[in-house]
Amino acid sequence: MIIVTAGHVDHGKTSLIQALTGTNADRLPEEKQRGMTIELGYAFMDLADGERLAFVDVPGHSKFINTMLAGVSCAKHALLIIACDDGVMPQTHEHLAILQLLNLEHLIVVLTKQDKVDSDRVEMVKLEVAELLQKNQRPSPIYVVSAQTGLGIRELSAAITELAQKQMTKLKQTREQASFRMAIDRAFSVKGAGLVVTGTVISGQVSQGQSLYLSGQRKPVKVRTLHSQGRVSDSAHHCQRVALNITGVDAHRGAERGDWLTELEPVAAPAKAICGVFESVLPFKHWQNVQVHLGNRHTTARLGLLQNLADGSALVELQCEQPLGCIEQDRIVVRDSAAKTTLGALRVLDINPPTRAKRSVERLAYLEKLKQCDSLAASLQLQTAGHCVQKSAFIWANQLTEHALCLTNEQVITLEGYLLSKSLHAQIAAKLLALIDDYHQQSPEQLGLSINRLQRMTHNQYPLAVMLKLTDSLREQKLLQSTRGLLHLPRHNLALSEVEQQQWRQIKQQLLAAKGPLWSTDFAAALAIELKEIRALCRKLIQLGYLSAIVKDRFMLTESLYLYADVIRSQVAMAGEIKTADFNAIIQLGRKASIQLLEFYDRSGLTWRKKKDNSRVIRDSSIFIASDLAEEHRS
Repeated sequence: MIIVTAGHVDHGKTSLIQALTGTNADRLPEEKQRGMTIELGYAFMDLADGERLAFVDVPGHSKFINTMLAGVSCAKHALLIIACDDGVMPQTHEHLAILQLLNLEHLIVVLTKQDKVDSDRVEMVKLEVAELLQKNQRPSPIYVVSAQTGLGIRELSAAITELAQKQMTKLKQTREQASFRMAIDRAFSVKGAGLVVTGTVISGQVSQGQSLYLSGQRKPVKVRTLHSQGRVSDSAHHCQRVALNITGVDAHRGAERGDWLTELEPVAAPAKAICGVFESVLPFKHWQNVQVHLGNRHTTARLGLLQNLADGSALVELQCEQPLGCIEQDRIVVRDSAAKTTLGALRVLDINPPTRAKRSVERLAYLEKLKQCDSLAASLQLQTAGHCVQKSAFIWANQLTEHALCLTNEQVITLEGYLLSKSLHAQIAAKLLALIDDYHQQSPEQLGLSINRLQRMTHNQYPLAVMLKLTDSLREQKLLQSTRGLLHLPRHNLALSEVEQQQWRQIKQQLLAAKGPLWSTDFAAALAIELKEIRALCRKLIQLGYLSAIVKDRFMLTESLYLYADVIRSQVAMAGEIKTADFNAIIQLGRKASIQLLEFYDRSGLTWRKKKDNSRVIRDSSIFIASDLAEEHRS
């Protein structure tokens, strides 16, 4: 467990930690000379069962607010230190406001330098502090101590120990649910050991010999040895201070303060645009220039307003100059561009926001619902209710383990590397069947749809891998059929009567003799039957795959279409494209028939027309494959 300090400069933070632990957290000569904390300091307190508590001492001077933010950015427990002789001071207000914005779990207020004032002054400061806590809606215990005389130190130490023991039990129950993540605050070389990085473990566990990923570097690094809570150890876990001796770091880039170490390999480059809910303490303007802080990294950014909410918060988008490496539910402290005042804190909701329709009704409603999610399970249920969420991206965005994801929500299933709710799974299946049914109604002369065209009809809303798996499942359930790579409903297949089979043989011979497409009127004249009857027969022949209509009422043998598709593929493979004149020269059916055929292939999804030069390229090579054609259709 880690406890951070906060408070105005020269209010006795470092002296208090020394009284509690026996360690002077000021390690720099300049700090000892000036009597003022400049850099983050660390000290440890031994607890029962071999456990240790870590203290992070932060500077109190306003000039070092960036360092203070680095120390408290991931804090859950803090000591707010106020000197009895000074009382509440400007940095007291600012530090408390920052701790409030970080969603602190426990706060203990400590009134120091009791030995320098009388009892009346102590009571006056107590009232002042109580008023401050009430104003910030933060009920907290108040301890009066003196680091010089030792007054109240034992009682404060007992309270901290009791809090630590409760938290240790809680941490043991949750430490295996998240993967390892650490913000680096120091990086230095040790003679004979190499590179050492230190930081606070934000989540998960790390052990000796483990491979980790350093931000800004693709190849993993390896943990050679480690120190946990100031002692040599084989492993470390959530809410501990660690020092890692790592190997495999890029010699040109190195490791530096502000970098992240993670157990998970990043699935994409860290985004510079971040969406979240902003809890402001001061007014801000749309697209205001700000400074943002997370972990030990800070950068400039622009704060864009998406929507004000009823509870006083706002949905916003941060556009950062440099990536922060944040994940969902991180809290980012936002300050004005001059770094003089704290504007508020952003709770991250989406690390991969869309580039368009940012303020659409659907998008804002989705973000507002996401804001209301109070657990990982609720967030996952909402995200998968309307979208197929990439599994690796969700695990990364929440720094989860595979085991934790399996326990998150029983109503979510995994399909081809994507997460989707059971209800969405059923909705997609129903939508695909409805789209195919509508297509049969509008184009009865077509056998069916390719999977790629079906995906385009859904406006690419669902990943192709998911649709392939779903259509396979629908085929197993006999709700869907596939003929020569085209999807259709089972009822779309019809059988020919004996009379129709005899008519089909005549039509086939007529088409073979013509060596090209024929009109339905040609069939009606040859068979001496009504045009209405021949059209009904042709629809059956199309559904069976014997014929295909290249335009309305003009038909060709399906096997010929597969033959000409091979011609197109071969020509495109050689020349990179196929022109109408070249196609006509090869098949020699006349320019009109050639154009109709090419347009048929465009509609079917095999080719795509380049309008500038009237040539075509392959769009979906998986259809019109001759080997897929049924043997009886070739005879």
